[in-house]
Amino acid sequence: MSTRQCSPPNCLAMALHTFDEVLGLEEQFYRDGFNQGLEDGVQAGRIEGRTFGLEKGFEKYIESGRLYGKSIVWANRITHLQKRATDADNSVYGSPSQILATSSDNQSPQPVQLPNLKILPENQRLTKHVKVLHALAESESLSTENSEEAVSDFDDRLKRAQGKAKIIERIVGESQGDGATGLSATSSTSGGVI
Repeated sequence: MSTRQCSPPNCLAMALHTFDEVLGLEEQFYRDGFNQGLEDGVQAGRIEGRTFGLEKGFEKYIESGRLYGKSIVWANRITHLQKRATDADNSVYGSPSQILATSSDNQSPQPVQLPNLKILPENQRLTKHVKVLHALAESESLSTENSEEAVSDFDDRLKRAQGKAKIIERIVGESQGDGATGLSATSSTSGGVI
C-alpha cells in the first residue's frame, strides 16, 4: 500500500487552492446576489415608475378637467358670453335650470329644480381671464406624449390655469380653496343625478 505523500510546496499550494475556492465561493454568492437584486430592482422600478406616472397623470388631468368645467360655468354666467336658449328650445327641452332625475324607489323621472347661478357683471378683465382659462384648460390641445417637453408644457399650462382660476375667483367673489364645489359634494351624498 503506497500512500502518497505530498511534498511541502505541493501541499501548501493545494491548501491555498482549497481556501481560495471557499473564499471565492463567498465572493461568487455576493456577486450573484447583487446581480440578481439589480435585475429585480430594475424591473420593479419600471413597474413602480409606470404606476406612479399613471397616477400623477390622472391627478393632473382631473385638475385640468375641473378647471375646464369652471371656465365653462363662468363663461355661461357672463351675459354676453351666454348661449341663450330660444323659446322653442325651452318648450322642447324644458327650462335649462331643470333636469330629470329618478329616485331609487320611484322609476318615473321627476323634474328637479337646480339653483340658478347669479349672472356675473360685464367686466372686460373678467371676460379676458375666463377666455384665457378656457384656452389653457381645454384638453384638445394638450399633448399626452411622455416626453420631457410635453410634460413641462402641460405642467406650465396647468399652473397658469390654476393662477387664472384664483384671479377669477377673487374678481367674482367666490373662494373654493381646495377646489371642491358645494354642488358636487352634496350631489354625491344625496344620490341625485346632475
